[in-house]
Amino acid sequence: MRRATRSLVLVCLVAACAAACTRGGATEPSPTPSVSASSPTPIGPVRFVPGAYRYAFGGVTATLTFTGSDATMEVKNATGAELAPPEVYVIDGGGARHDGTVADAATIADGASASFSITFPSAVTPKTIGLVILKFGDSNYGAFAPAPAA
Repeated sequence: MRRATRSLVLVCLVAACAAACTRGGATEPSPTPSVSASSPTPIGPVRFVPGAYRYAFGGVTATLTFTGSDATMEVKNATGAELAPPEVYVIDGGGARHDGTVADAATIADGASASFSITFPSAVTPKTIGLVILKFGDSNYGAFAPAPAA
C-alpha cells in the first residue's frame, strides 16, 4: 500500500510540475483578425464560360475559345525570350488525347502577341473537353483553366 501511495504522489507531483512549466512562459494568444465588412466575399457557385479557357504563368498569357471543334487562341509573350510555335492538345472526359492542328504556327517574339486558329477532331467539343494542354515546341507549359464568367 505504501508503494501505491508513493506512486500516486509521484504522478501528482510530475503532473503539477508539467502544468507549472507550461504556464510560466506562455503568452496570451493574439486575437484572430476579423474580415472587414467592406471586403467583398464571393457567395455562391463559380460559373464558367463554356468552351473558354485561360493560361497565365511565367510571362505567357493565352486565351483559348472553342466553337464546336475549332478554336481561336490569343497569346501574349512577356517571358524575355522567343517562344517556339504553339501546340495544343485536349484530353477528353474518357482520357483520350486529341492533338489540335495549329494553322500558321509560328514563333512569338518577346513582347509580341499572336493569334492562331486551331482545328481539333470532331470528337472534341466544349462538352467533351476534360483538360487542355499548351506547348511551345518541345516544352509542355501546362494546362489551361476554365474561364470564369464575369
